[in-house]
Amino acid sequence: MSNWRSCISQNVASERINDLNDYVSICDVSKSAPIDQFYSEIQSILALFPFNTWGENTWVGALSSIAVISSVENYFRQIFSQILKICVDSQKNAASKSINLGSVIWHPSNEIERGAFEHISLASADNINNTSKTFIGIDLKANGLGVILSEFDKICELRHGIVHSGKVVAGKNGIKLKLQPTNDLTKIDIGFDQFQEIMSICNALVVDSNKLFFAELSQRWATTWRNTPSWDNSKANLKFKTIWHTFFSSRDYQNRTIPEDLTWIKCRNQVMQEFNI
Repeated sequence: MSNWRSCISQNVASERINDLNDYVSICDVSKSAPIDQFYSEIQSILALFPFNTWGENTWVGALSSIAVISSVENYFRQIFSQILKICVDSQKNAASKSINLGSVIWHPSNEIERGAFEHISLASADNINNTSKTFIGIDLKANGLGVILSEFDKICELRHGIVHSGKVVAGKNGIKLKLQPTNDLTKIDIGFDQFQEIMSICNALVVDSNKLFFAELSQRWATTWRNTPSWDNSKANLKFKTIWHTFFSSRDYQNRTIPEDLTWIKCRNQVMQEFNI
């Protein structure tokens, strides 16, 4: 006798993951600045989705977009972590914040600060800005990044539909984006031109944030840090050099896209001159 329960789809076997170690690999990025890590990820994404693949499948635009947004998230996690390593003001802000024990156990000692941001989704303009204010003491929106954060938020609303509902726009996201409601489901369809806009917005957010963080930490190095008990004037140059390498893009330097060609020493000297040190 046939089984009516098997009349609607195929049968599948019991499946399992054979070895989780096959799904991960070790990546040492400790010697590169977070902005260069972001650039490297973007280059890999672009190589994965070359121009001739566009138009063949609507998932190309969707997948490439969420990959770029993920890289933006990773940039902020990494730069927040690096700032916590070197900024006494940020360390003071973070002193009373909690970190999961799992993060302490899992992360190597030189990456432990990253665990402070693992429970925060950074695929949101508000979450990025609130995290920056809470831990770093920098309001990105109040420092000229409000517009680009607003544009990034639109991308994040689209991301939600791609990740959670197979490219179908959910009601909450559609309303936030002020899209025109229809009698049918609305699906996200990202073509090459739209992806270029997404890339430009994400790149601008990372680059502008990187500049703002660098400027703020350089100012703190020249002012507030010098009034703390932990300040060691004999290590002032080393401290500034650390700031410089945390934010300096070797890729932009090699591409000759940095408008001011300064060494870390010349930059330090200009900072010292501006703040009368």
